[in-house]
Amino acid sequence: MKLLPVVKAGQKNSMTQNFDIIIIGGGATGLGCAVEAASRGYKTLLLEAEDYGSGTSSKSTKLVHGGIRYLANLDFALVKEGLEERYYFLKNAPHLAVRQSYLIPLQNITEKIKYWIGIKLYDFLAGKRKVGISRFLSKADTLSEAKDLNQDKITGGAIYFDGKFDDTRMLITLVKTFEQLGGTALNYHKVSKFIETNGKICGVKAYDKLTQTTQQFNAKFVINATGTFSDQVMDLAEPNQKHQAVAAAQGTHLVFDKEVFDSEHAILVPETSDGRVLFILPWHDKIVVGTTDVKVDTPSLAPQAQPEEIDFILATLNAYGTSQVTRKDIRSVFCGQRPLVKPTNAKNTAKISRKHEIIETKNGLITMVGGKWTIYRRMGQDTINYIEEKLTTKTNSKTENLHLFGYTTIPENYPLSSYGAEVNKIKLIQAELNNYELLHPKLPYFQAEVIYQIRHEHVRNIEDILMRRTRAIYLDANAALESARLVAHLMANELGFDNTWQEQQLANFKSSASKFLVIDK
Repeated sequence: MKLLPVVKAGQKNSMTQNFDIIIIGGGATGLGCAVEAASRGYKTLLLEAEDYGSGTSSKSTKLVHGGIRYLANLDFALVKEGLEERYYFLKNAPHLAVRQSYLIPLQNITEKIKYWIGIKLYDFLAGKRKVGISRFLSKADTLSEAKDLNQDKITGGAIYFDGKFDDTRMLITLVKTFEQLGGTALNYHKVSKFIETNGKICGVKAYDKLTQTTQQFNAKFVINATGTFSDQVMDLAEPNQKHQAVAAAQGTHLVFDKEVFDSEHAILVPETSDGRVLFILPWHDKIVVGTTDVKVDTPSLAPQAQPEEIDFILATLNAYGTSQVTRKDIRSVFCGQRPLVKPTNAKNTAKISRKHEIIETKNGLITMVGGKWTIYRRMGQDTINYIEEKLTTKTNSKTENLHLFGYTTIPENYPLSSYGAEVNKIKLIQAELNNYELLHPKLPYFQAEVIYQIRHEHVRNIEDILMRRTRAIYLDANAALESARLVAHLMANELGFDNTWQEQQLANFKSSASKFLVIDK
């Protein structure tokens, strides 16, 4: 794939190759570590083999939550940690993360008692950091709050509060925050080798896919934050070992027009046939329905949703909704693999805790495994605290109160809300180009956003734009495909690329986008 050269505002041509900390992986965990390290004053480099969030971190269920389902496992400490981090997440990025009410349809008296206890405990564990007060509803009130619920499935309901967010827009915001703090972030840089001195890792060699060259970067500490690929990176660091720290669980989500299930509340289906919960989440004027939980043996950056997963979600949605949806109603399907800490003899990924752990190899590679999006900040804090145990100098974390790039409490309407305080730069581009047009009638994105993303957000190809800088492929896969030629043209015009480049980009994107399409049976 032909990519754009690295263009970073304010970056010098000759980059210093010595750092305090190198982080491998540009997803939620890696950027949590990066912002934490840079905010404490460490000279930090982040290397991402593809684009930021190409894997799991762009394919989440979009929840900011404590993990109410873990109460069933009596993981009170885990839930309390998630609830604390939920508070900081919502507080520090209000342009990207907002409070969301969740409605649980209840079917019988046993469920009412069970969820009354669970929700009140959830509120209690949140303490002063709660984001709303839960309440219980009669059957009539439940149907009034969610008119598209199947009345035959419920005897009442309960409402509690968590949050929701835009995952890859959050990643780009973390990249920009990291850079503001003095960090260096490079996408499309794949670590190919570890450098050792006296048996300890002191740097990496990374293949730059943009220039097709290899560079060496030195550091006192190297952090592996590659999610489901953590074992492979540890194997690269210790070729004679076979690491097995992570279990991958595949989750599939379907996206529909909001009319399929139109409610201001997210719906939490309390227990599906595979033992998980399933969410119907209002998101960017659509609804996201998921997730499944399927154990996989081999991690994949772009996994394919299996037909049985799609059938399972459709069947569950149809059981709880009044509309009977089919494959024809699906606007997009996306599938990601979650990294779970692998306990001994684990059989059911739905029962594996989302706890995070730090593993250090004998030659000094520090790996953060497990966790979830909501606690990205805590994972970063714990990782840097671990490093500081080896140092004589100690610092204090500042990220609990660190407003992220673009912070504003008065955001514009979506999609411009995701840029926060940066929105005026897009309006200036619109005026500069006299272009106020959308990319596509079925997508909410302006053409001027593409120019802003090229200039300021590490864009290298049209996939970066249509999959991650915007969420076009997630909202309507066919519309994203139809807008790809216009995006290629806008990029080529801005950067001076020819028709050959555009055609190659379109071919690449068509291949990548195929996994977001659902073929009707």
